[in-house]
Amino acid sequence: MNLHLYTSRYMVPISSPPFEQGALAVQDGRIVALGPAAEIIRRFPHAPCTDYGDSILLPALINAHTHLELSHFPRWQEITREQPDGRLPTCAAKAEADHGFTAWILRLIEIKKSLGRDPQIYHHAWHTGLQLAQSSGTGYIGDILTTPQLSATAAQHLPGRGYIEILGHDPLQVHTRLEHLEHWAGHAPQALWGAAPHAPYTLSQDMLKLSFRTTAAHHLPSSIHLAESAEEVEFLCNATGPMAQKLYPYVNWKQHISPPRRMRPLECVRQAGGLRSDTLLVHGVHLNRAEIALVAASKASVALCPRSNARLNCGKAPVADYLRAGIPLALGTDSLASNSTLSLWDEMAFALQWFEGAISAPQLLHMATCGGARALQLNDVGILAPGKRATFVVISPPALPDLPTVADFLCHSRRGREITALYREGNGVDLSSCNKEISA
Repeated sequence: MNLHLYTSRYMVPISSPPFEQGALAVQDGRIVALGPAAEIIRRFPHAPCTDYGDSILLPALINAHTHLELSHFPRWQEITREQPDGRLPTCAAKAEADHGFTAWILRLIEIKKSLGRDPQIYHHAWHTGLQLAQSSGTGYIGDILTTPQLSATAAQHLPGRGYIEILGHDPLQVHTRLEHLEHWAGHAPQALWGAAPHAPYTLSQDMLKLSFRTTAAHHLPSSIHLAESAEEVEFLCNATGPMAQKLYPYVNWKQHISPPRRMRPLECVRQAGGLRSDTLLVHGVHLNRAEIALVAASKASVALCPRSNARLNCGKAPVADYLRAGIPLALGTDSLASNSTLSLWDEMAFALQWFEGAISAPQLLHMATCGGARALQLNDVGILAPGKRATFVVISPPALPDLPTVADFLCHSRRGREITALYREGNGVDLSSCNKEISA
């Protein structure tokens, strides 16, 4: 019988209150029992046991929204500074001075253009991002795959769901990307797939409809950036603002600026057939209460990325309204193009301060575990309970808090540096190799 016990001073199941001196019994990658250590050991007296002592054992974190292939962005940005004349490319230099959302998009596009088309650049960045996430205790990831050649890598190595990005106004390009999704969903069914129509401001209404129609036909979920910035709202409603004046001319989309859609971002998604329970809405900074009620009725999830929103001056998501409406919430780090780390501990610590009392530490822990599982359509992870996958993380801080304050203790950046072990479906993840690859 392939059975193993894991004991720890504190056990934090998420789906039930934390307790002391706990044990997990794991068999064939699944949790078969959870409870007081003395009771579990009596029940399975001959099972080998790993005792983590004065540690905290909880479900591995679930990062609902990332772009792992941008994980070398800080390095790329430095490369672009090393131009022969000592200056950033024209568009990127202007963007650094503007500090707006559209300016950031322009900087990202120009830096990627300066790198050329070698997919190995993104391959290396993707692997670094995966190791960074795992080293801080992330067990599963919702990753946006923009570079087509990364789909094979994701099929083999991504723990979580890979969303193939759909972007642009060219019907041929959109059809090609949707065929790419259909191919991988059919040829690598053991992996988890979805579509990522990028955003209403980068897809025509017809292409948005086509994306959601395709995922519905193949029973695949979707993830879409939505209402991230006020500039997006202005563009979709009026065809004015920085997106019309700068972004669309820069990417040769001027012919698609007019006429304006006269719709807010959520209405674009609703009319395209994308407001459904298997859709993950990312950011949601600029949704009003009426729109939040529509999201709640649809049972769609929302992934919040507060550090990215703060860095790009996008505003603060209405988290209190989301919680009141009962919308399933998750957390994402977005990418290292708009964030400093891929650690969800950092994200929770920031969110606790950023939202100024509108959300509690237990709620953030739920978002980073059970909420992430719901968002990615992963039905058997995110909590510690019999029958669930044995995917958990062990934290060994210098000193433990009192048990009633353990949630507040966990919502701190330091926790990401106190990871003792990460298990995915009962198998230990080699964190030393993670750290070696990151250093390299």
